Amino acid sequence: MRAKRCRGFALLVLACLIVTPSPGLAAFGDDTEKPAPEFTRKGEVVTATLIPRAKSTSVDIDVRVSGGTLDEVRAYDFENARRPEVDIKDYKSGLFEIRIRDVNTSGEARLSMTSSFFTSGTELWIFNPKRPSAWMKVDAVETISHPGGAYELAVRAADGGDFDADGAADGRMTVIAGPRDSFWGYALGTLFIRFAGIFVVLAILMIGMVLAGRVFQVMERRGVTAAPAPPPPETVREARATGTPAEVEPELAAAIAGALHLYFRSMRPDTVDLGVPDGSAWAQSGRMKIMEERFLVFNRRAR
Repeated sequence: MRAKRCRGFALLVLACLIVTPSPGLAAFGDDTEKPAPEFTRKGEVVTATLIPRAKSTSVDIDVRVSGGTLDEVRAYDFENARRPEVDIKDYKSGLFEIRIRDVNTSGEARLSMTSSFFTSGTELWIFNPKRPSAWMKVDAVETISHPGGAYELAVRAADGGDFDADGAADGRMTVIAGPRDSFWGYALGTLFIRFAGIFVVLAILMIGMVLAGRVFQVMERRGVTAAPAPPPPETVREARATGTPAEVEPELAAAIAGALHLYFRSMRPDTVDLGVPDGSAWAQSGRMKIMEERFLVFNRRAR
């Protein structure tokens, strides 16, 4: 019986897990979802606020540039960068087109993106449509951890280099970059955490049931039983008189009988004596009336 209950509870929890929508599961069949970032500028920092793929809450991504002036940051349509070897699900925050002007005389600028949405395993990829292999993984990316769980991805780009989409060393740069996290790792990790959590809960419940059963077994072994019933009360047995009773004298018996007669006679209620003799005129008149009425009933000839 206990095993059947546990099995039923496990099936109920699994059904709730399947019915409950999960951000990771929602992203399995939706690869046309496009984050719509909103950009705000505060000094030399441009912040993109968006809801990434497979996530239900918004995140902030701060873009900074050193060695040049951050001119503009806007979203880049992923359809223009789609390639067979690239999975759009891996780029949950999409692509950003970052324009830099007034690059310093060294012809190199440092570009950084900071967000609490990034992890230590987040990669930075750059798209350059003018190169034969348009997609490039930045191996020299700097991953810097900040207080509060935020990570910064920084890369150095040369004016007119491989990362510059305009391809000209003219003091202006256009970098199309996007942070990449493995979608399958995220989805499988989410499913594993959910299923592992369910089994942990079921294991805790099973352990609790087993411990409770052991406690009751120990209590039974120690003789914790109901108190014994009290012994039945001893019945008082009247001692039977032995021998023959003595004879009662006639005078005493007559006195007892007379006393009982007087006692019961006094307890009897008094009767009402009407004092009407049977032969009174009133009684005779009544009898005559009764006889006349009966005679009328049986005398059919007079009718």
